[in-house]
Amino acid sequence: MAVKHIFPNTLGCNGIDGNRRHAEATEQAQAAWDRTLAANARNEREVDARRRSIKKPDVVASRGCVFAKSCTLPEGTINYISPGGAIPTDPVSQYGEFTLLGGRETDAQGNIPLKKISGSVPSSLGTLLLGGIATGTAGGVSCGGLCTAGAVASGTTTGVAAGTLAGVVALLWPSSLGDSSLYTEEQLQTLKEGRIRVRLHVEQQADGTLKGYGYNTQKRRDWEMIPVVQFVAQGSRQVADLGDGVTLIWTPAADPSNTLGIPALEGAPQAPQIWIYPPSEKADSIIVNPIYPPEYKDFILVFPADSGIQPLYIVMNVRKTPGTVTGQGEDIAGIWLIGASSGVGVPIPTDVADALRGREFKSFGAFRAALWKAVSGSTAADQFVKQSVGRMRTGRAPRVRKADRVGGRLSYELHHLEKVSEGGGVYDLDNLRINTPRNHIDLHRNE
Repeated sequence: MAVKHIFPNTLGCNGIDGNRRHAEATEQAQAAWDRTLAANARNEREVDARRRSIKKPDVVASRGCVFAKSCTLPEGTINYISPGGAIPTDPVSQYGEFTLLGGRETDAQGNIPLKKISGSVPSSLGTLLLGGIATGTAGGVSCGGLCTAGAVASGTTTGVAAGTLAGVVALLWPSSLGDSSLYTEEQLQTLKEGRIRVRLHVEQQADGTLKGYGYNTQKRRDWEMIPVVQFVAQGSRQVADLGDGVTLIWTPAADPSNTLGIPALEGAPQAPQIWIYPPSEKADSIIVNPIYPPEYKDFILVFPADSGIQPLYIVMNVRKTPGTVTGQGEDIAGIWLIGASSGVGVPIPTDVADALRGREFKSFGAFRAALWKAVSGSTAADQFVKQSVGRMRTGRAPRVRKADRVGGRLSYELHHLEKVSEGGGVYDLDNLRINTPRNHIDLHRNE
């Protein structure tokens, strides 16, 4: 008898196939789950797209970063927090390493070598000079800070009355450089301005003594941001533009292990004890006639990345001689600067004088830059090569021939016919002549 294959009957009593119904239900559940996963993935993509569409800030520095703060604050904290909102009065030493520099004399190029009044400066720093400042004698300004007043042989000349400083510069290196709330050097190299919790002011008073104080900026948001300035290479020197024609010139030490660093200022006034106050009426009464931060010339100064010098806070107080340009100039014939290497030099062209007359300048350095810019747009500009015109358009004097150069003095210079200390006008164009460095030196050597 043949064996028949017997298959189970999947039909229920109502004739419905139960296995197929189960399979269909399973497929429907899986489809629903797949739709859920797809929806979740789509939502995540949309969220990511929205995040990417949000414009990122140009600088990644934390909004809570500062350049300097009190070292009594905890790591990562930039503000004092107290129930009454009180801010203590702190010595400047709690904000960093403080150094005070000053200068009285100009070198042969009209720059003021800065010397130490107090504090310490790394010997590896090299030298610092202030440029673009007209330093005055009792009678006024000595050749706009450019002439050497008969002291070319010594390389310096007394620019101001004995005891009077032509410029005072304070430097502050922040404490706790590893604090996460402080800007990194990389961040500072990308910033145009930065936040700081202390701003300083130092001045020389009429009696020759120094007065100094500072404000904590925590409660004054309009006081907490200051410019960030970078050094720019110019030959063997690095130059930082501090505005109004004033520059800070840094010459790195060629051999840091064999240099004495910045020398002490002979006969320097006693350094003041500086306290950092909260902005309040009580603080103002203690300081007496304070000058407030918006009037300060202070910056965060960033050295080249490979210099090994940490960024610092710098504030300067310099004696500048403002004035208004006068004079008519003279018509020129032939090659204008051909006579700059002999005699008293060459006069200012009439069309350059017309462009400058009546303009006011805060410093002789700012005037000098404007003069060369005016030359770049005058009829005399056609006599210069393209490179020289480019220099003048940026406010720099054109280069002289190699035979007319002396040391680092490579460009044309301004000379006052009548010394300002003897009544000559600082900004009188008819009292100015253009000279080569070599001829300029000879003029003063023969005085």
